[in-house]
Amino acid sequence: MIRLARDQRGAAAIEFVLAVPPFIMLLMGALQLGIIACARTGLQHAVDEGARYASIFPRPTDEEIIAKVRSREFGLDPAYTNDPTVVQGTQYGVSYREITMTYSRPLNFIVYQTPAISISYTRRAY
Repeated sequence: MIRLARDQRGAAAIEFVLAVPPFIMLLMGALQLGIIACARTGLQHAVDEGARYASIFPRPTDEEIIAKVRSREFGLDPAYTNDPTVVQGTQYGVSYREITMTYSRPLNFIVYQTPAISISYTRRAY
């Protein structure tokens, strides 16, 4: 019995089996956060470009602004992207256009998929 207690064979395999699953989950979490960060950057860039385009003269139509936003997006999966919206308004006698776009994507951790995380970005162009 004492000889079995001193036997170290297989200890490394047991430690490996216990350490790898949490490490893989942490790695998958970091990858998913990277995907969301890239999507947020792409969403922000597309809406900013649409706002810049909306402020030129002659004023483009809403459809042209939406087409510009769509052409400038990157890092976004089209399956999870909502169409941009353009709302016109007036503040202190000055007209503006407000461009909003939303991206909702679930995180995938191989064995578990989270509910969709929604990212929305709005930019106002005068």
